[in-house]
Amino acid sequence: MEFLIQNVIKIYFLVSIFLFILLIPRLYYFTAAFKKQPKLKNKELNRFALMIPARNESKIISHLINSIKNQDYDANLFDVHIIVNHKLDPTINIVKNSLNATIHIVPNQKRKGDALDGAIKSILKNKNLNYDAFIIIDADNILETNFLTEMNNAMVMDRQIIIGKKLNKNWRSFDNPNRSVISNCTGLLFIMVDELGNRYRTKHNITVSISGSNLLVRGDLMKKLNGWPYKTLTEDYELTANALLHGFSTGYYSHAITYTEEPKEHKASFKRRLRWLSGFSECKKLYRRKIFKKTFFEDKVKWKNIDFLYSLLPVYLFAGISLFLGIVSLAAAAAYAIFLQPIWKTLLIAGLIPLTLIYLTMVIYTIFTLFVDRHNIKLSTKELILVVLFNPFILGEFIIIFIRLFLFKNNVEWVPIDRAYYISDKDE
Repeated sequence: MEFLIQNVIKIYFLVSIFLFILLIPRLYYFTAAFKKQPKLKNKELNRFALMIPARNESKIISHLINSIKNQDYDANLFDVHIIVNHKLDPTINIVKNSLNATIHIVPNQKRKGDALDGAIKSILKNKNLNYDAFIIIDADNILETNFLTEMNNAMVMDRQIIIGKKLNKNWRSFDNPNRSVISNCTGLLFIMVDELGNRYRTKHNITVSISGSNLLVRGDLMKKLNGWPYKTLTEDYELTANALLHGFSTGYYSHAITYTEEPKEHKASFKRRLRWLSGFSECKKLYRRKIFKKTFFEDKVKWKNIDFLYSLLPVYLFAGISLFLGIVSLAAAAAYAIFLQPIWKTLLIAGLIPLTLIYLTMVIYTIFTLFVDRHNIKLSTKELILVVLFNPFILGEFIIIFIRLFLFKNNVEWVPIDRAYYISDKDE
């Protein structure tokens, strides 16, 4: 039995080394994060439409409104469009009393894409409205004062779709009661996607991974789309897949900054990540075969598309194998220990090795993320230590969520989020 266990561990190490070798091309993406992205300057001033889905967001939207009013961009060059689902939504009165904005009532919103589609189609039908670009913002966001100025600068990249930088707004104030280990850990996710992935993709003209809000779509492309046809739970990731299929040019610009809400409690965080991965899985089913066909069987092989197909597959496999081997070995060790069989010690070691290895890998990944964006991640020493220790568990939960989605029926819905009041004097 011990001989068998030792061989399993040897095979595990060989597989881990093989997966690491497969991951090396993806690790090369990290190199782009060490050099600051150049600031761009646009001599032309573009006209923007700010699209804000705000169903039942009366609790939080005032902070976004204040940040819009404080923009250093010419107020005559952007219009604000607030989207709700019924005329009794209290969000409407808050907006009307504090901001010159157009209210769009789009009933029967099952997904965020429904809200955007209804409002954008209404705008496109209005011949008196003509925008150079549409910028999609979530109601819980706060805009940096120069956000629109930097989005205007970003348009000299000549990309059809541009995403900006997203930071945890709870980091803006050390005395914010909504700071927690959970919110600090999940606040790193956008940095991992953007700084450790999209920076490199932008530099090498690879389709960026679109996630969250802070998204600019050029007006001519929006007219071509004739609305917002992306209706999955993660319409942002669906846009990524569609950009690959149709050749839309994309880019990431780190100087256009918004601050987004991160859940303080684990339950809310888990629910949000469940929705993300549910939409991710839905998009993969819808687009993976089409993208695979376009990549390998239409004209020349499109190597840049492999980034989407390949993704972080070696990491997922490594984490899944490590968790499976670790949990099974520990369960077996417990069973043998009950019957006082000496093999339990060997099984215990066999279980701890993969779990320790995956944990230390995630610790290193977390430390690396904290380092590359250290100037924007405002955490105390105690918070930094807690994030390094606990973030591997937050990342590990993605594997658990994948397993849950695989085993059980996907019935996740787009439901209103229980918002936390944001407290800071910086958004006034």
